[in-house]
This record gives sequence, C-alpha cells and structure tokens, in this order.
Amino acid sequence: MENPAKINFYGHSFFLITSAEGIKIAMDPYNEQVKSTLPAVSTDIALVSHSHFDHNNISLFKETPEFIIQSSGQHEAKGIKITGFSSFHDKSGGAARGKNIIFTFSVDKISFVHFGDLGTLPHDSTLAELKNSDIIFIPVGGIYTINHSEALEIIKIIQPKIAVPMHFKESDTKIGVDEIEGFKSAASKEMDFKEFKKEFSVKKEELPEKTEIWAVYSS
Repeated sequence: MENPAKINFYGHSFFLITSAEGIKIAMDPYNEQVKSTLPAVSTDIALVSHSHFDHNNISLFKETPEFIIQSSGQHEAKGIKITGFSSFHDKSGGAARGKNIIFTFSVDKISFVHFGDLGTLPHDSTLAELKNSDIIFIPVGGIYTINHSEALEIIKIIQPKIAVPMHFKESDTKIGVDEIEGFKSAASKEMDFKEFKKEFSVKKEELPEKTEIWAVYSS
C-alpha cells in the first residue's frame, strides 16, 4: 500500500513535505532570531520565498540541499515541477519589504501552495492559477504579512481542501506577530477547524470535500 504524503510543521513558515517515495521538500527555514532552538532537518529540495532571515536559513539543514530554489518561474527538481509566482511582501509594491515568491507544486497527486511572506492580495491571474489547490500554507499573523481576515479572504477565493495557517506567534516565537486566535475565531465560524501536533499525513483520496482549516495544536 502506498504511503501517504507527510507534512511536518516546524513553526513560523517552515514546513517539510516528504513524498511516498521519500523525496523531501522544505520551505522557508528560519534562524535563531525566530526560535532559539533550530530543528535538525535534512531535505532534497529547499524553497526560499525571499531573502529575510526568518525564511532563508539554508545552513539549518544537516547537509546542503541538492536543489535550492529562490526565484519565480518554472523549475524542476527530483522530477517535481515547481512554479514560483512573483508577489509582494507589502502593500506598496515591494517598496517597504521587497518581493515575495508564492511556490506551488504537486507531490503524490496533491497540489501544494506555500505563500511565503505574502503582504497583499496576489494578482487576479495568480489567484486563478492557484484556485482549487489541495493544501495551502498561508500567513495569518499580520504585522509583516497579510492579517487573519485577508488570509481568510484568500482562502475563500482559492477554496483549497486544506488551509494551514502559518507565520503567527507561538510560545517560543521571538518575532512580534499576532497569535493565531483571531484567525481561529473568524475561520471556525465558516469552516471546520482541526488541530494537529506538528505533523500530519494524507493521501489524495483522503482530502476533505469542502475547505477545512488544519492548524498546529496549541495548548
């Protein structure tokens, strides 16, 4: 029986996806300015949405990844096609915090989207490309990114199967961003809200029919 895709969340915007074949894709690794303790992680492919310290710490990995992708456009690594959409880290066309890359790719027939440090609604053409993606990782903590209400608006437009909130303040987060409660309160009024403990596994056929919010368990 084929293994499910495994998704690990290491906090902030740092995720690791492991395919059924064992191919690993990591997104936006942070440094000690975000959390004092860094996870011990290895990966085949590293995606970097932009060059800020809380998203681009390639030195975190045990070994240098075979592929490091940090630009928009079309890419291919380990047989996986990866597309980067250019977007902005702020609401002033990048004047305040620069550009940001939204990455999308498919693993085990599941389409993923990582929004990086999205600071404003993407272009309509980008949203159209991302519509009906299976699993999305989206910032909700505001301050440096879109806030929880803007995130919810994007989720409603894209209508993914699962939306995973990121870039919010956890108990060990050093960066001043909002906690997840505002997003949880708003989203749970309109969608099923589920929690997981740092990781979950899923197969394409197990995805929910309607959008659900899956968030890391907070105690």
